[in-house]
Amino acid sequence: MPTANLGLPFIAQGQAQKEVTHNESLRILDALVQIAVVDRDLTSPPASPGEGQRWIVKSGATGAWADHDNEIAIFLDGGWSFFAPMVGWLAWVTDESVLLAWNGATWIDPVDAVAAIQNLGRLGILTIADSTNRLAVKSDAVLFSHDDVTPGTGDMRVAVNKSAAAKDAGFVFQDGFSTRTLFGLLGDDDLTVKVSPDGLTFHLAISVDKDTGHVGLGGAVADALNALIVKGTAFLFDRETDDVRLTFNKAAAGDDAALTFQTNYSARALVGLLGDDHFTFKVSPDGSTFHTGFIVEKDSGRFTIPLAPKFSAYTNFDNYIAANAWTKVQFNNTDSNDQNAFDADTNRFTVPFAGVYAFGFSLRFRANTTVPTKVIAAFFKNGAELGRGRAISGAPIDDLTTFNLTVLMPLAASDVIDVRVNLATNDGYVKADQSHFWGHYVP
Repeated sequence: MPTANLGLPFIAQGQAQKEVTHNESLRILDALVQIAVVDRDLTSPPASPGEGQRWIVKSGATGAWADHDNEIAIFLDGGWSFFAPMVGWLAWVTDESVLLAWNGATWIDPVDAVAAIQNLGRLGILTIADSTNRLAVKSDAVLFSHDDVTPGTGDMRVAVNKSAAAKDAGFVFQDGFSTRTLFGLLGDDDLTVKVSPDGLTFHLAISVDKDTGHVGLGGAVADALNALIVKGTAFLFDRETDDVRLTFNKAAAGDDAALTFQTNYSARALVGLLGDDHFTFKVSPDGSTFHTGFIVEKDSGRFTIPLAPKFSAYTNFDNYIAANAWTKVQFNNTDSNDQNAFDADTNRFTVPFAGVYAFGFSLRFRANTTVPTKVIAAFFKNGAELGRGRAISGAPIDDLTTFNLTVLMPLAASDVIDVRVNLATNDGYVKADQSHFWGHYVP
Protein backbone atom coordinates (compact mmCIF):
# COMPACT_ATOMS: atom_id res chain seq x y z
CA MET A 1 0.00 0.00 0.00
CA PRO A 2 1.60 3.37 -1.04
CA THR A 3 1.77 6.61 0.96
CA ALA A 4 -1.36 8.81 0.97
CA ASN A 5 -0.03 11.87 -0.89
CA LEU A 6 2.87 11.02 -3.21
CA GLY A 7 2.08 7.32 -3.58
CA LEU A 8 5.53 6.19 -2.39
CA PRO A 9 5.82 2.40 -2.04
CA PHE A 10 6.50 0.94 1.39
CA ILE A 11 9.04 -1.80 2.04
CA ALA A 12 7.07 -4.84 3.13
CA GLN A 13 8.13 -6.92 6.11
CA GLY A 14 10.44 -9.70 4.97
CA GLN A 15 10.50 -8.32 1.41
CA ALA A 16 13.29 -9.47 -0.85
CA GLN A 17 15.20 -6.92 -2.92
CA LYS A 18 14.18 -4.12 -0.61
CA GLU A 19 16.47 -1.77 -2.55
CA VAL A 20 14.08 -1.86 -5.51
CA THR A 21 11.19 -0.47 -3.47
CA HIS A 22 13.43 2.02 -1.73
CA ASN A 23 14.90 3.26 -4.98
CA GLU A 24 11.45 3.62 -6.50
CA SER A 25 10.44 5.88 -3.63
CA LEU A 26 13.51 8.00 -4.15
CA ARG A 27 12.77 8.27 -7.85
CA ILE A 28 9.27 9.53 -7.11
CA LEU A 29 10.54 12.01 -4.56
CA ASP A 30 13.13 13.25 -7.02
CA ALA A 31 10.43 13.71 -9.61
CA LEU A 32 7.83 15.44 -7.48
CA VAL A 33 9.61 17.41 -4.77
CA GLN A 34 10.55 21.02 -5.71
CA ILE A 35 9.00 20.58 -9.16
CA ALA A 36 10.54 22.62 -11.99
CA VAL A 37 9.31 21.73 -15.47
CA VAL A 38 10.89 22.64 -18.77
CA ASP A 39 7.64 23.61 -20.51
CA ARG A 40 3.86 23.28 -20.34
CA ASP A 41 2.95 23.81 -23.98
CA LEU A 42 3.82 20.42 -25.56
CA THR A 43 1.25 17.78 -26.48
CA SER A 44 3.88 15.26 -27.58
CA PRO A 45 7.28 14.29 -26.13
CA PRO A 46 10.30 16.41 -27.10
CA ALA A 47 12.76 14.88 -29.57
CA SER A 48 15.77 14.82 -27.23
CA PRO A 49 14.71 14.88 -23.60
CA GLY A 50 17.37 15.05 -20.90
CA GLU A 51 17.59 12.56 -18.08
CA GLY A 52 15.38 13.69 -15.22
CA GLN A 53 13.77 16.57 -17.14
CA ARG A 54 10.07 17.16 -16.45
CA TRP A 55 7.18 18.59 -18.42
CA ILE A 56 3.53 19.41 -17.74
CA VAL A 57 1.64 17.56 -20.45
CA LYS A 58 -0.66 19.88 -22.34
CA SER A 59 -4.26 18.83 -22.93
CA GLY A 60 -4.72 16.85 -26.16
CA ALA A 61 -1.52 14.86 -25.70
CA THR A 62 -0.46 12.27 -28.31
CA GLY A 63 2.15 9.60 -28.79
CA ALA A 64 3.92 8.41 -25.64
CA TRP A 65 2.11 11.16 -23.71
CA ALA A 66 -1.39 10.16 -24.80
CA ASP A 67 -3.93 9.94 -21.99
CA HIS A 68 -1.68 11.86 -19.62
CA ASP A 69 -3.09 15.38 -20.01
CA ASN A 70 -1.98 17.80 -17.23
CA GLU A 71 0.26 15.15 -15.62
CA ILE A 72 3.91 15.58 -14.73
CA ALA A 73 5.98 13.67 -17.34
CA ILE A 74 9.59 12.82 -16.37
CA PHE A 75 12.20 11.15 -18.59
CA LEU A 76 14.05 8.50 -16.55
CA ASP A 77 16.30 5.65 -17.68
CA GLY A 78 15.39 6.18 -21.32
CA GLY A 79 11.62 6.09 -20.75
CA TRP A 80 8.67 8.23 -19.59
CA SER A 81 7.05 8.14 -16.17
CA PHE A 82 3.87 10.05 -15.36
CA PHE A 83 2.46 11.43 -12.13
CA ALA A 84 -1.07 12.76 -11.77
CA PRO A 85 -0.97 16.04 -9.76
CA MET A 86 -2.85 16.49 -6.51
CA VAL A 87 -4.56 19.68 -5.33
CA GLY A 88 -2.04 22.21 -4.12
CA TRP A 89 0.98 20.97 -6.07
CA LEU A 90 3.22 23.79 -7.28
CA ALA A 91 5.41 23.72 -10.38
CA TRP A 92 7.88 26.28 -11.71
CA VAL A 93 7.77 26.61 -15.52
CA THR A 94 11.34 27.41 -16.48
CA ASP A 95 10.82 28.81 -19.98
CA GLU A 96 8.14 31.26 -18.76
CA SER A 97 9.43 32.00 -15.23
CA VAL A 98 5.91 31.34 -13.99
CA LEU A 99 4.78 29.46 -10.90
CA LEU A 100 1.72 27.24 -11.48
CA ALA A 101 -0.61 25.51 -9.02
CA TRP A 102 -2.94 22.54 -9.54
CA ASN A 103 -6.49 23.28 -8.35
CA GLY A 104 -7.87 19.81 -9.04
CA ALA A 105 -8.97 20.59 -12.58
CA THR A 106 -6.25 22.64 -14.23
CA TRP A 107 -2.91 24.30 -13.69
CA ILE A 108 -3.44 27.93 -12.77
CA ASP A 109 -1.21 30.93 -12.19
CA PRO A 110 -1.31 31.73 -8.44
CA VAL A 111 -1.69 35.41 -9.31
CA ASP A 112 -4.85 34.45 -11.16
CA ALA A 113 -5.78 32.35 -8.17
CA VAL A 114 -5.48 35.35 -5.88
CA ALA A 115 -7.57 37.35 -8.35
CA ALA A 116 -10.20 34.65 -8.18
CA ILE A 117 -10.60 35.02 -4.43
CA GLN A 118 -14.22 35.94 -3.79
CA ASN A 119 -16.36 36.99 -0.82
CA LEU A 120 -13.56 37.53 1.70
CA GLY A 121 -14.94 38.78 5.00
CA ARG A 122 -12.05 41.22 5.41
CA LEU A 123 -8.54 41.79 4.10
CA GLY A 124 -5.65 43.58 5.76
CA ILE A 125 -2.37 44.41 4.00
CA LEU A 126 0.42 45.10 6.51
CA THR A 127 -2.32 45.90 9.05
CA ILE A 128 -5.41 44.38 10.64
CA ALA A 129 -8.79 44.76 8.96
CA ASP A 130 -11.81 45.07 11.25
CA SER A 131 -15.58 45.03 11.05
CA THR A 132 -15.66 48.74 10.12
CA ASN A 133 -12.66 48.82 7.80
CA ARG A 134 -13.02 45.49 6.02
CA LEU A 135 -10.20 46.44 3.69
CA ALA A 136 -7.20 47.99 5.44
CA VAL A 137 -3.88 48.89 3.82
CA LYS A 138 -0.69 50.30 5.29
CA SER A 139 1.53 51.72 2.58
CA ASP A 140 3.32 54.86 1.46
CA ALA A 141 1.43 54.69 -1.81
CA VAL A 142 -1.36 52.70 -3.45
CA LEU A 143 -1.52 52.33 -7.23
CA PHE A 144 -4.65 51.63 -9.26
CA SER A 145 -3.61 51.26 -12.91
CA HIS A 146 -5.41 50.42 -16.10
CA ASP A 147 -5.21 46.83 -17.34
CA ASP A 148 -2.24 46.70 -19.72
CA VAL A 149 -1.84 42.91 -19.47
CA THR A 150 -5.09 41.53 -20.86
CA PRO A 151 -5.15 44.31 -22.21
CA GLY A 152 -8.16 46.24 -21.03
CA THR A 153 -9.83 49.36 -22.36
CA GLY A 154 -7.16 51.70 -21.05
CA ASP A 155 -9.60 53.15 -18.52
CA MET A 156 -9.20 53.16 -14.74
CA ARG A 157 -12.25 53.90 -12.60
CA VAL A 158 -12.93 53.67 -8.87
CA ALA A 159 -16.63 53.44 -7.99
CA VAL A 160 -17.96 54.51 -4.57
CA ASN A 161 -21.63 53.55 -4.26
CA LYS A 162 -24.23 54.41 -1.60
CA SER A 163 -27.72 53.10 -0.99
CA ALA A 164 -29.67 56.39 -1.02
CA ALA A 165 -29.25 60.12 -1.63
CA ALA A 166 -29.28 60.94 2.10
CA LYS A 167 -26.29 58.64 2.71
CA ASP A 168 -22.60 59.41 2.11
CA ALA A 169 -20.39 58.19 -0.73
CA GLY A 170 -17.13 59.93 -0.12
CA PHE A 171 -13.43 60.03 0.63
CA VAL A 172 -12.16 61.00 4.08
CA PHE A 173 -8.71 62.57 4.44
CA GLN A 174 -7.28 62.47 7.96
CA ASP A 175 -4.37 63.81 10.00
CA GLY A 176 -3.48 61.42 12.82
CA PHE A 177 -6.85 59.72 12.22
CA SER A 178 -8.65 63.07 12.75
CA THR A 179 -10.65 64.11 9.71
CA ARG A 180 -9.56 67.24 7.86
CA THR A 181 -11.36 66.90 4.51
CA LEU A 182 -14.53 65.20 3.27
CA PHE A 183 -14.99 64.80 -0.47
CA GLY A 184 -17.89 63.19 -2.34
CA LEU A 185 -21.67 62.87 -2.17
CA LEU A 186 -22.26 63.94 1.42
CA GLY A 187 -25.85 63.57 2.52
CA ASP A 188 -27.21 64.32 -0.96
CA ASP A 189 -26.28 63.77 -4.61
CA ASP A 190 -24.40 67.06 -5.12
CA LEU A 191 -20.60 66.91 -5.21
CA THR A 192 -19.25 68.49 -2.01
CA VAL A 193 -15.88 69.29 -0.46
CA LYS A 194 -15.74 70.11 3.26
CA VAL A 195 -12.71 70.95 5.39
CA SER A 196 -12.12 70.92 9.14
CA PRO A 197 -9.47 72.32 11.51
CA ASP A 198 -10.16 69.73 14.23
CA GLY A 199 -12.30 66.88 12.89
CA LEU A 200 -15.38 68.31 14.62
CA THR A 201 -16.28 71.56 12.87
CA PHE A 202 -16.60 71.39 9.08
CA HIS A 203 -16.68 74.24 6.57
CA LEU A 204 -18.23 73.92 3.12
CA ALA A 205 -15.55 74.70 0.55
CA ILE A 206 -16.99 73.56 -2.78
CA SER A 207 -20.50 72.59 -3.85
CA VAL A 208 -21.43 71.36 -7.34
CA ASP A 209 -25.14 71.09 -8.18
CA LYS A 210 -25.98 67.68 -9.63
CA ASP A 211 -28.71 68.98 -11.97
CA THR A 212 -26.81 71.85 -13.58
CA GLY A 213 -23.11 71.50 -12.77
CA HIS A 214 -23.25 74.96 -11.17
CA VAL A 215 -20.57 75.64 -8.55
CA GLY A 216 -20.63 77.20 -5.09
CA LEU A 217 -17.38 78.32 -3.40
CA GLY A 218 -16.39 79.49 0.06
CA GLY A 219 -19.44 78.15 1.88
CA ALA A 220 -21.98 78.94 -0.85
CA VAL A 221 -24.36 76.16 -1.87
CA ALA A 222 -24.68 75.80 -5.64
CA ASP A 223 -28.13 76.33 -7.14
CA ALA A 224 -29.82 75.97 -10.51
CA LEU A 225 -29.91 79.72 -11.28
CA ASN A 226 -26.33 80.92 -10.73
CA ALA A 227 -23.52 79.10 -12.53
CA LEU A 228 -21.06 80.32 -9.89
CA ILE A 229 -21.77 81.46 -6.32
CA VAL A 230 -18.93 82.69 -4.09
CA LYS A 231 -19.12 83.70 -0.44
CA GLY A 232 -16.40 85.83 1.12
CA THR A 233 -15.41 89.25 2.38
CA ALA A 234 -12.67 89.86 -0.20
CA PHE A 235 -11.72 88.39 -3.56
CA LEU A 236 -8.38 88.61 -5.34
CA PHE A 237 -7.84 88.05 -9.05
CA ASP A 238 -4.09 88.13 -9.52
CA ARG A 239 -2.16 88.29 -12.78
CA GLU A 240 -0.40 85.21 -14.06
CA THR A 241 2.21 87.18 -16.02
CA ASP A 242 1.47 90.87 -16.66
CA ASP A 243 -2.26 91.37 -17.27
CA VAL A 244 -5.42 90.19 -15.58
CA ARG A 245 -8.87 90.47 -17.14
CA LEU A 246 -12.43 89.45 -16.38
CA THR A 247 -14.55 88.95 -19.48
CA PHE A 248 -18.35 89.14 -19.63
CA ASN A 249 -19.74 87.91 -22.96
CA LYS A 250 -23.33 87.97 -24.19
CA ALA A 251 -24.98 86.43 -27.24
CA ALA A 252 -26.50 89.55 -28.79
CA ALA A 253 -26.76 93.31 -28.28
CA GLY A 254 -30.29 92.98 -26.88
CA ASP A 255 -29.04 90.77 -24.04
CA ASP A 256 -27.27 91.83 -20.84
CA ALA A 257 -23.60 91.49 -19.85
CA ALA A 258 -23.54 93.09 -16.43
CA LEU A 259 -22.60 93.24 -12.78
CA THR A 260 -25.50 93.32 -10.32
CA PHE A 261 -25.07 94.83 -6.86
CA GLN A 262 -27.66 93.77 -4.30
CA THR A 263 -28.84 94.52 -0.78
CA ASN A 264 -30.13 91.35 0.86
CA TYR A 265 -30.49 89.82 -2.63
CA SER A 266 -32.52 92.77 -3.94
CA ALA A 267 -30.80 94.57 -6.83
CA ARG A 268 -29.72 98.15 -6.19
CA ALA A 269 -27.32 98.76 -9.10
CA LEU A 270 -26.69 97.33 -12.58
CA VAL A 271 -23.45 98.07 -14.40
CA GLY A 272 -22.57 96.88 -17.89
CA LEU A 273 -24.09 96.39 -21.33
CA LEU A 274 -27.77 96.50 -20.45
CA GLY A 275 -29.98 95.63 -23.39
CA ASP A 276 -27.61 97.29 -25.87
CA ASP A 277 -23.88 97.77 -26.40
CA HIS A 278 -23.57 101.10 -24.55
CA PHE A 279 -21.94 101.03 -21.12
CA THR A 280 -24.71 101.86 -18.65
CA PHE A 281 -25.07 102.38 -14.92
CA LYS A 282 -28.55 101.93 -13.40
CA VAL A 283 -29.73 102.18 -9.80
CA SER A 284 -32.90 101.10 -8.03
CA PRO A 285 -34.59 101.89 -4.72
CA ASP A 286 -36.47 98.58 -4.54
CA GLY A 287 -35.07 96.07 -7.04
CA SER A 288 -37.93 96.54 -9.49
CA THR A 289 -37.80 100.18 -10.65
CA PHE A 290 -34.47 101.21 -12.18
CA HIS A 291 -33.13 104.67 -13.01
CA THR A 292 -30.33 105.22 -15.52
CA GLY A 293 -27.46 107.08 -13.86
CA PHE A 294 -25.19 107.52 -16.85
CA ILE A 295 -24.37 106.06 -20.26
CA VAL A 296 -21.10 105.91 -22.18
CA GLU A 297 -22.05 105.60 -25.85
CA LYS A 298 -20.22 102.82 -27.68
CA ASP A 299 -19.73 104.70 -30.98
CA SER A 300 -18.35 107.96 -29.63
CA GLY A 301 -17.44 107.42 -25.98
CA ARG A 302 -19.73 110.36 -25.20
CA PHE A 303 -20.78 110.49 -21.56
CA THR A 304 -24.45 111.22 -20.97
CA ILE A 305 -26.59 111.46 -17.85
CA PRO A 306 -30.13 110.73 -19.05
CA LEU A 307 -31.79 111.65 -15.75
CA ALA A 308 -29.78 114.86 -15.24
CA PRO A 309 -32.16 117.81 -15.84
CA LYS A 310 -31.37 120.17 -18.71
CA PHE A 311 -33.57 122.53 -20.65
CA SER A 312 -33.65 125.32 -23.18
CA ALA A 313 -36.70 127.62 -23.13
CA TYR A 314 -37.77 130.62 -25.18
CA THR A 315 -40.66 133.02 -25.51
CA ASN A 316 -42.66 133.22 -28.71
CA PHE A 317 -44.33 136.55 -27.91
CA ASP A 318 -43.13 140.01 -26.86
CA ASN A 319 -43.21 140.10 -23.05
CA TYR A 320 -44.46 143.45 -21.73
CA ILE A 321 -42.32 144.80 -18.89
CA ALA A 322 -43.83 147.63 -16.82
CA ALA A 323 -41.56 150.43 -15.61
CA ASN A 324 -39.87 150.37 -12.24
CA ALA A 325 -40.90 146.81 -11.20
CA TRP A 326 -39.34 143.34 -11.39
CA THR A 327 -41.28 141.32 -13.93
CA LYS A 328 -40.87 137.59 -14.61
CA VAL A 329 -40.10 136.78 -18.25
CA GLN A 330 -42.59 134.26 -19.63
CA PHE A 331 -40.64 131.55 -21.42
CA ASN A 332 -43.63 129.62 -22.65
CA ASN A 333 -41.92 127.14 -25.01
CA THR A 334 -38.97 124.74 -24.81
CA ASP A 335 -36.53 123.39 -27.34
CA SER A 336 -35.59 120.63 -24.88
CA ASN A 337 -36.69 119.75 -21.37
CA ASP A 338 -35.11 116.57 -20.04
CA GLN A 339 -36.81 115.32 -16.88
CA ASN A 340 -39.45 118.09 -17.30
CA ALA A 341 -37.78 120.18 -14.61
CA PHE A 342 -38.73 123.41 -16.44
CA ASP A 343 -42.40 124.39 -16.28
CA ALA A 344 -43.51 126.53 -19.24
CA ASP A 345 -46.76 127.39 -17.47
CA THR A 346 -45.00 128.99 -14.51
CA ASN A 347 -41.87 130.00 -16.49
CA ARG A 348 -39.49 128.55 -13.93
CA PHE A 349 -37.06 125.71 -13.28
CA THR A 350 -37.52 123.55 -10.16
CA VAL A 351 -34.38 121.80 -8.88
CA PRO A 352 -35.15 118.02 -8.73
CA PHE A 353 -32.19 117.12 -6.52
CA ALA A 354 -29.42 118.99 -4.74
CA GLY A 355 -26.24 119.71 -6.68
CA VAL A 356 -24.39 122.24 -8.77
CA TYR A 357 -26.30 123.79 -11.68
CA ALA A 358 -25.46 126.13 -14.52
CA PHE A 359 -27.97 128.68 -15.89
CA GLY A 360 -27.91 131.31 -18.58
CA PHE A 361 -30.20 133.75 -20.36
CA SER A 362 -30.09 135.96 -23.42
CA LEU A 363 -32.72 138.73 -23.64
CA ARG A 364 -33.30 141.07 -26.62
CA PHE A 365 -34.83 144.48 -25.77
CA ARG A 366 -37.72 145.96 -27.79
CA ALA A 367 -38.89 149.49 -27.15
CA ASN A 368 -42.48 150.60 -26.57
CA THR A 369 -42.66 154.39 -26.95
CA THR A 370 -39.78 155.80 -24.96
CA VAL A 371 -36.78 153.69 -24.03
CA PRO A 372 -35.97 153.16 -20.32
CA THR A 373 -33.06 154.96 -18.73
CA LYS A 374 -31.70 151.66 -17.37
CA VAL A 375 -32.33 147.95 -17.84
CA ILE A 376 -31.52 145.28 -15.23
CA ALA A 377 -31.93 141.51 -15.79
CA ALA A 378 -31.20 138.90 -13.13
CA PHE A 379 -31.89 135.36 -11.89
CA PHE A 380 -34.32 134.93 -9.04
CA LYS A 381 -34.28 132.01 -6.58
CA ASN A 382 -37.41 131.22 -4.60
CA GLY A 383 -38.84 134.67 -5.39
CA ALA A 384 -35.72 136.68 -4.38
CA GLU A 385 -32.87 137.94 -6.50
CA LEU A 386 -30.17 135.28 -6.69
CA GLY A 387 -27.40 137.75 -6.01
CA ARG A 388 -24.83 136.20 -8.33
CA GLY A 389 -24.55 139.02 -10.84
CA ARG A 390 -26.80 141.13 -13.03
CA ALA A 391 -27.02 141.95 -16.72
CA ILE A 392 -27.33 145.77 -16.72
CA SER A 393 -27.09 148.67 -19.13
CA GLY A 394 -28.05 152.29 -19.57
CA ALA A 395 -30.63 153.38 -22.16
CA PRO A 396 -30.97 150.36 -24.50
CA ILE A 397 -31.26 150.41 -28.30
CA ASP A 398 -34.47 149.03 -29.75
CA ASP A 399 -34.12 145.50 -31.16
CA LEU A 400 -30.38 145.62 -30.71
CA THR A 401 -29.40 145.65 -27.05
CA THR A 402 -29.12 142.09 -25.71
CA PHE A 403 -28.60 141.11 -22.08
CA ASN A 404 -26.64 137.92 -21.29
CA LEU A 405 -25.80 136.33 -17.96
CA THR A 406 -24.42 132.93 -16.89
CA VAL A 407 -24.16 131.56 -13.35
CA LEU A 408 -22.90 128.35 -11.76
CA MET A 409 -23.95 127.59 -8.20
CA PRO A 410 -25.05 124.89 -5.76
CA LEU A 411 -28.77 124.55 -5.17
CA ALA A 412 -30.98 122.51 -2.89
CA ALA A 413 -33.77 120.22 -4.03
CA SER A 414 -37.02 122.12 -4.78
CA ASP A 415 -35.30 125.48 -5.23
CA VAL A 416 -37.04 127.52 -7.96
CA ILE A 417 -35.16 129.59 -10.55
CA ASP A 418 -36.68 132.14 -12.96
CA VAL A 419 -35.58 135.25 -14.93
CA ARG A 420 -36.82 138.74 -14.17
CA VAL A 421 -36.33 142.19 -15.72
CA ASN A 422 -36.57 145.73 -14.28
CA LEU A 423 -36.93 148.76 -16.62
CA ALA A 424 -36.20 152.17 -15.09
CA THR A 425 -38.50 155.16 -15.87
CA ASN A 426 -40.21 153.71 -18.99
CA ASP A 427 -41.73 150.40 -19.96
CA GLY A 428 -40.71 148.11 -22.82
CA TYR A 429 -40.61 144.51 -24.03
CA VAL A 430 -38.49 141.37 -24.01
CA LYS A 431 -38.51 140.46 -27.68
CA ALA A 432 -40.14 137.25 -28.94
CA ASP A 433 -37.99 134.41 -30.41
CA GLN A 434 -34.76 136.27 -29.57
CA SER A 435 -34.89 135.66 -25.82
CA HIS A 436 -33.78 132.39 -24.22
CA PHE A 437 -33.39 130.78 -20.79
CA TRP A 438 -31.39 127.59 -20.33
CA GLY A 439 -29.87 125.45 -17.57
CA HIS A 440 -28.56 122.03 -16.62
CA TYR A 441 -27.17 119.92 -13.80
CA VAL A 442 -23.37 119.85 -13.60
CA PRO A 443 -22.16 116.37 -12.52
